[in-house]
Amino acid sequence: MLEIFISILFGLLTLFLVSLFNQNFIKNRKHLAPGPLRLPIFGNLLQIAWINSKEPHVALSKLAEVHGNIMSIQLGSVYSVCLNSFEVMDEYLTKHEFSDRYFNAWIGERSFHKRVGLVFANYPHPFNQIRRFCLKNLKDLGFGKREKMHSFIQAELVDLVNELKSSVKKNNGIHTFNNFFNLPSLNIVWSMLAGTRFEQNDPKMLKLVKMVEDFAASLSLANGVLLAFPEWKDWFPNLTGMSTQRKCFKETNDFFQEFINERKALGIYKTCPENLVDNFLREMDAGMADSENVFTEQTLVTIMSDFFMAGSETANSTLSWFVLYLILNPKVQSKLQKEVDLLVPKGTLPDAELEPKMHYVRATLAETHRMASVVLLGIPRATTEDMICGTFLVPKGTNVIANLHGIHYDKSYWKDPENFRPERFLDENGNFKNDPRLRPFGFGKRACPGEPLAQISLIHFITVLVQNFTFLPVPDEPLPSMDPVCGVTNFPQVYRALVKCRC
Repeated sequence: MLEIFISILFGLLTLFLVSLFNQNFIKNRKHLAPGPLRLPIFGNLLQIAWINSKEPHVALSKLAEVHGNIMSIQLGSVYSVCLNSFEVMDEYLTKHEFSDRYFNAWIGERSFHKRVGLVFANYPHPFNQIRRFCLKNLKDLGFGKREKMHSFIQAELVDLVNELKSSVKKNNGIHTFNNFFNLPSLNIVWSMLAGTRFEQNDPKMLKLVKMVEDFAASLSLANGVLLAFPEWKDWFPNLTGMSTQRKCFKETNDFFQEFINERKALGIYKTCPENLVDNFLREMDAGMADSENVFTEQTLVTIMSDFFMAGSETANSTLSWFVLYLILNPKVQSKLQKEVDLLVPKGTLPDAELEPKMHYVRATLAETHRMASVVLLGIPRATTEDMICGTFLVPKGTNVIANLHGIHYDKSYWKDPENFRPERFLDENGNFKNDPRLRPFGFGKRACPGEPLAQISLIHFITVLVQNFTFLPVPDEPLPSMDPVCGVTNFPQVYRALVKCRC
């Protein structure tokens, strides 16, 4: 017990000294962006928690009203710059110098303590090489072509409708939405990586779904603490959720490694590659003699994890918010059903050619992206060298936070951002119009490479949902809460709905 106390005391002393160093660093760099007064050890964490402990993105927006859209904040021992306007993000997050990722010991836990994979790879090398490989191979496999992606999605649409019908029948028309869309979302990502899909209730897929859900829940518990104090992952593994995260990392990595071993044993990848994993294995073989080869099994495992965590959790969150918005906005739901009924005959699935004609469907998805802002603060960036941002210095290696929620709720542009109004994405003729200020997938080279697949998948999902069901509040129960659960994504609280079949 005494040893634990001494370790904690030593750790706090270390944090205090680091904090003093950072304070002196800030005082000596007078050209840094303005920001709120920093406290020893905690920096601005307590101020952020005081303003809004459950929604840090809202707290950052309020601080930006005082300190500006380029704002310095101290997250524990981590000096950071928070960007809070579209103009600033569009100008700087598209620059090479702002295209690296912030990386610490906590983030490294999921990737063998190395900067491998795609999401956190070093910029420009090996990130550019890995990104180029992923985009090229996804394109060659048909992702990016509506017809090909449609074939991957169709089976998930059928299973989704049947699963919801079954649930409604068993529960007297009531369905509880709690990670309901994780399974079909994961299956689409698996189709992309492995060229196949899991059947409904497959034990392997259900286990993978559980791991993803546990990981997301553990991040809600950590609540960003490990970004500011990575040392705490070893001091307080249960309190910070690190114990659960390590278990999830090991099980998911073992799952992916098992599949890789199966493909290697088959040997088909050498002559007739069938999926992204096969093509990666070919690159590994081609570069075996090169000591600088970035195509390693650890990189492949981490890429698979990147796609799973990013692709499935964001789609699950977006669709969960979409259904909630329909419950609370029945007129929007009625307009959606009218358009879908006109374009998609009963008993059929939407096809690739119909998507451009679905103006209100696309507008409603855009408004869902804006209002949900699923990835609230993006994934932290880092500067590759000293940069001038506006008139302020951003030192090399600075943690850069993009408040995407802030630009999606900018009252000076959106006027009524708290209202769910798809019409803001329609022109005077009722045709869908894109808005460059809507950035759910990020900016620049670090924007999500899976955006085309994600968008088409989501359009198909929401089409079959309103085609087959009407979502209503449960009688004699309070309306579902709009207060989010902020973790790896911005997720709605678990809610119940009265679901009526339209077929």
